[in-house]
Amino acid sequence: MAQQRRYDLLMERRAWAPAATLYLSGGGLGARADAWPEALQWLAARSGDVALASLASHDTTQARSLQALLATRGKRAEVLSAEGGEAERAATIFLCGGDATLLAGDRDRAATIRRWLDDPAKYIVADSASAMALGARAASCTCGGHAIRVIDGLDLLGGLSVLAHATGGDDPRLAALGNGRLLALPTHAAVEWRPDGDLPRASWSRATAVTVPGGR
Repeated sequence: MAQQRRYDLLMERRAWAPAATLYLSGGGLGARADAWPEALQWLAARSGDVALASLASHDTTQARSLQALLATRGKRAEVLSAEGGEAERAATIFLCGGDATLLAGDRDRAATIRRWLDDPAKYIVADSASAMALGARAASCTCGGHAIRVIDGLDLLGGLSVLAHATGGDDPRLAALGNGRLLALPTHAAVEWRPDGDLPRASWSRATAVTVPGGR
């Protein structure tokens, strides 16, 4: 019975799809203005309010760095609390990096993410660890190229799992993410997630993401 219940919950999550326009980003935005200028300019040019959320971290370091960089482009952005805060007025929400297992394992933060993704008027950028947390399987910090710890993710991407800061489609860490469809998402790469499974490259992407079958 427990196994059947787990399967039913899995199928329920897979039947749900984000209503917001969702981008998955491989990381690299927020350290310096010249680190990823195309992404910074795209974010600065967004109409409406921009909010920066650190749900995959216990601090707001990346969010505050990005806030300062956006200010140099004339764009005001609100830094939300590490718990998420209120972002109902924001047209665009940037989900900062950190540790995907923190976000994937926190029920309250996960509920906040899902509420935002349910809004068809919003644009959401899930960066680095936040992108990984949304997948079927979520890996701990991958930016250093070291071994990873993997847990069940939020599974909000139709069974897709994401490896941010990937070195390419042959990154050996992809094997740890299981048998489903995998997205190798290098630093400075970004794709738009679509319910039909298509993952077109974002106009502001500097690198190329690769989808590969799982269970290799």
